[in-house]
Amino acid sequence: MVRVEPAWIDTHVHLDRYQGAERDAMVALAKVAGVAIVAVAVDLASSRVVAGLEGVAGCAVGVHPLRATGWAGEALRDLARMPGVVAIGECGFDGAGPDGAVQASAFRGQCELAREAGLPVILHIHGAGAWERLVEDADALSGLTVVRHYFTGDARQAEWHAERGHFVSFGRPLLREPGLQAVCRGYPAGLILVETDSYPLAGRTTEPRDVVEVGEATGGLRGWTPEEARERLYRNSLAAFPGLRFG
Repeated sequence: MVRVEPAWIDTHVHLDRYQGAERDAMVALAKVAGVAIVAVAVDLASSRVVAGLEGVAGCAVGVHPLRATGWAGEALRDLARMPGVVAIGECGFDGAGPDGAVQASAFRGQCELAREAGLPVILHIHGAGAWERLVEDADALSGLTVVRHYFTGDARQAEWHAERGHFVSFGRPLLREPGLQAVCRGYPAGLILVETDSYPLAGRTTEPRDVVEVGEATGGLRGWTPEEARERLYRNSLAAFPGLRFG
């Protein structure tokens, strides 16, 4: 049953990268902070994990461009049918990934899978040449709900996404980068999401409950009160991921 009161939603967490008690504690702290979690996979193994996780609002199954050589459409198709799967991804292009043709094949295949399943697609675009590769293969996104995760692009990229009705999701870089703040101020209000992209990394302490700070910063940039920011971003998240469910 869909929760009716607004909640903060962290739309991108690699929850599978945490184990046992640490994962449970992270989910519990997020719940106390009023944060619901979308767990996102990067390959078939992590897709199988997130598809079976409890305590999340939904999950995304897919193959990251850095792992595009491991793309296996039929196995992912089976996972996409599982209850709780709300998106395909993260997929896209990365400058540090394998050959561009390999990445394009995985990307286009996952877009087609998203179309078959009636699910949104979560985009990863990072590194030299990644943006250009996306533009070259943009026809694969036709008719899909698209979420550009952890947006760190420039105003030109933001305009391209806005023209196509794509959601953009901001992470903690929004707190410190003027260029991103300018993008956030000008992007269509109904197409903004927030996330932490939490995963274990030496020296990094970010976790899902920190999305509240990102959300409130987004509200400040838009002239919204914290309550307005929470409600607007909640509604945006439901629009981007209609399959979200809250216990």
